[in-house]
Amino acid sequence: MTDHPAATAPEEPGRGRRLPRQERRRQLLDCARAVFAAERYAGASMEQIAERAEVSKPVLYQHFPSKHELFLELLDAEVASLRALLEAAMDTRRDNRERVRATVAAVFEYMASPERTHRLIFDSGIDGDPEVRMRSEAVHRLLSSEVARTIRADTTVAEAEAEVLSRGLVGYLLGAARHWADRLDVDARPAAAEMARTVDALVWRGLASLPSADDAPR
Repeated sequence: MTDHPAATAPEEPGRGRRLPRQERRRQLLDCARAVFAAERYAGASMEQIAERAEVSKPVLYQHFPSKHELFLELLDAEVASLRALLEAAMDTRRDNRERVRATVAAVFEYMASPERTHRLIFDSGIDGDPEVRMRSEAVHRLLSSEVARTIRADTTVAEAEAEVLSRGLVGYLLGAARHWADRLDVDARPAAAEMARTVDALVWRGLASLPSADDAPR
């Protein structure tokens, strides 16, 4: 099988210039990210990654013992990057209407990356893997908790009901953004900002239809 670790070996002359260890590791991660985003987990191989990086497979295995460990390291970095983007959108705005708008825009901004690295989180092809599912679920929880907080703050909806509604809205948002990113022709689809405004309007219209906290008896 092509993905079993090989014996430690020095970098081979002629396959690419020698790099310091940390620089080589970053280069391998960049190459692996591109391969996983293009081929998803099942279609990617350590051989493809080594070929893209212009190193031998033994050199790749010096840095990463297995394809699974390499993927998880990339996934952790991708989740951290998305979390930072979402938290910035949520934390810099106090008004709930603006927070929702900024969060939807952040999701589409992230999905608009031409590298399509969102596939590592949302479309890896190994969603059944417990370690992968745990990391993907963390993103869903972050978004759902923010939407649920908004629902509880602005409406009279009970906490349990807010949790269910938030999950549904987040599922819709991520599903719409993924469809826009992966299913529509890049040259024909609406711009990310335009699509975000449309989706935001629909999400907020749904939230605004709930019983308002302002109308509740004092």
